[in-house]
Amino acid sequence: MSDSLGVETPLTIQTAAQVSRRIAAGEISAADLNEACLARISARDPQVHAWAWHDPAQVRAQVAELPPDPKGKPLYGVPIGVKDIIETSAMPTAYGSRAYAGHHPGADAVIVARLKAAGAIIMGKTVTTEFAYLHPGPTTNPHNPLYTPGGSSSGSAAAVADTMVPLALGSQTGGSTIRPSAFCGIVGFKPTYGQVPLEGVLPLSPSMDTIGLHARAVEDVALLYPVLLGRAVDAVQIDAPLRIFWHPGPVAAEAGPDAWRALESARRVMQEAGITVVDDALPAEALRAAGEANRSIMAYEAGHYHQAVFEASPELLGEPTRHMIATGLAMSRDAYEEALGIAATARDAFIRGMAGVDALLSFSAPGEAPLATSGTGSSAFNRIWTTIGAPCLTLPFGRGAHGLPIGVQLVSANGQDARLLAIGARVENILKAQVAG
Repeated sequence: MSDSLGVETPLTIQTAAQVSRRIAAGEISAADLNEACLARISARDPQVHAWAWHDPAQVRAQVAELPPDPKGKPLYGVPIGVKDIIETSAMPTAYGSRAYAGHHPGADAVIVARLKAAGAIIMGKTVTTEFAYLHPGPTTNPHNPLYTPGGSSSGSAAAVADTMVPLALGSQTGGSTIRPSAFCGIVGFKPTYGQVPLEGVLPLSPSMDTIGLHARAVEDVALLYPVLLGRAVDAVQIDAPLRIFWHPGPVAAEAGPDAWRALESARRVMQEAGITVVDDALPAEALRAAGEANRSIMAYEAGHYHQAVFEASPELLGEPTRHMIATGLAMSRDAYEEALGIAATARDAFIRGMAGVDALLSFSAPGEAPLATSGTGSSAFNRIWTTIGAPCLTLPFGRGAHGLPIGVQLVSANGQDARLLAIGARVENILKAQVAG
């Protein structure tokens, strides 16, 4: 694959869909691709620290074990990072915590088994914040090491953004896929709650936990998502003009000037491309309440799930993790059930309110990635959608005042994942054309 001047494009910056097609056509080999990624990791990970576990010998062994024919294996030879809350039998899974250092699960998570069956190469385990909450790992933002890559899927977003792998798995219980994808300048997708199985994935809040996908293009997400589902996804054709809600949202005051400029510019270029963008009529207070309920649901469920390790080895847990668990254990069952009720009410109202529109356009994050010393950034623009289980997609669009990426977010009604990806592919092309112009 060459650019317009005939110069060969490095394999590491090609998308998963591109390299998959090239392997199937015999233009490159799985070994070629994985050796390029191994070299990139060797050169860059000492600064980025995206990997909690990475063994080149294991990678080469997986490549050597691939069958000679890629037919029927949609991810044949494609390397992927796996967040370190997702269990892998051949690699340690420490859940980002000293309390589980050296832990070796006895089996692969269901989604890891599906990746392997599809021919994917597990490049290693990517850094996660502890238990996918707030206590950060060592990962830096690939665009500037002084800034956070976001969390909790820190290593997954950074590894894709730094072209170490074309794909990586994350998760989201607050904003753990969309926010780091936006901060690192890549595509991030959170499916509808309950679509992808979580057997073998460490729970944080089972009522909201959802697998996340990190990629370079929407086409890559569409390649990976059916593998995780374990079934084909019917193609969606967008024939009628799109109708999109303009939704800065009930916490819009938390967005900074860079985020506002990106969102307003996205609206303008989408309208110029023939997409109808209208003010939303969604229940603002119900959605705001759902975002606030997210923290109560998370704390209660995480507190009870992680109670044993909290009581046995609190010194091995980070302070934010201890605080969350203690908060959850102190919460009454009535308060928890009230929060669940708030989430259910908001979900039903959202689904009704989205009738007649294809998606909404909102912020992915309050702005650029903040300095790493201030934490992993706010999930204010993600918690609502995670709490009500809606599918979300972030697309990179522009840069902020410090030269770091900005993203914009599309959200569709629950269950409309395939349609959201089709919409996202169209919007992605529109935004890319604007940047290129």
